[in-house]
Amino acid sequence: MKDKVLLEKIQHRFTSMIVGMKELPYEERLRRLGLWTLEERRVRADLIEVYRMSKGLSKVKFDYFFEYATDSRTRGHHLKLKKGRVHLDLRQHFFTE
Repeated sequence: MKDKVLLEKIQHRFTSMIVGMKELPYEERLRRLGLWTLEERRVRADLIEVYRMSKGLSKVKFDYFFEYATDSRTRGHHLKLKKGRVHLDLRQHFFTE
């Protein structure tokens, strides 16, 4: 958590060094520069990795981390992931959850 805050502060400080951006709020600077927050980049990278795993384009096996939902109540497409039960807070925020 502490590392996330430090990294985000670096991007925050860097964007304020750009000419004409110092007076703008951080979110506006990001929007104008076409940048994402650290959290948005992390979520995007996770989604890309899950896609690569599901298509067999990754060295990591999809079945090791995920399971497709098999119940007939899923709306949309057949590639929905099954959500497991979590007992520990640590596990709740893990990549596969």
